[in-house]
Amino acid sequence: MQISVAGQHITIGASLNDYVKDRAEEVVKKYFENAISAHVHFSKQGFQYTCNIVVNDGVKHVIKSESISDEIYTSFDVAIAKIEKQLRKYKSRLKDRQGKIKVSEVALKAMKYVISPYQEEEADIENGPLIIAEKPTEIAAISVSEAVMKMDLENLPALMFKNSKTNRINVVYYRKDGNISWVDSK
Repeated sequence: MQISVAGQHITIGASLNDYVKDRAEEVVKKYFENAISAHVHFSKQGFQYTCNIVVNDGVKHVIKSESISDEIYTSFDVAIAKIEKQLRKYKSRLKDRQGKIKVSEVALKAMKYVISPYQEEEADIENGPLIIAEKPTEIAAISVSEAVMKMDLENLPALMFKNSKTNRINVVYYRKDGNISWVDSK
């Protein structure tokens, strides 16, 4: 597995680099024998260190985690512990699902846009909001439980998907009270 370690506004020393690679490989290999890559990114703002981890298993799963701490090793340890907890929670479902359905066979093509926050004086009602970025994406045909699992693994606040049972577009998202809400279109 290829593991990349990078830093923004900080220099990653050999000791931290070795620690991160050893620990990440240990955790990921435990659940995905064929994981192809892991990216660990550190940044510093003020006295806080942020660690972002993204693991790609090469099939269709992407697992993401983030942690903030005043010590760089602690930020990594907490982030990798989150990934380990997510993988342990979904281990049986991930192994049962791998290789059965190719995402490209059941996914809808879509366009994902990133827009600027709406501001009264800058708003152009005729042309809509200012688009900062756009990216082609796919809306997977999965069950509700798989959508919740994917949302957890990718550390997303919300996920749009095509319900494999009803063939309708659905959305799951985290509510402020910590529960998950499910919207089913009719």
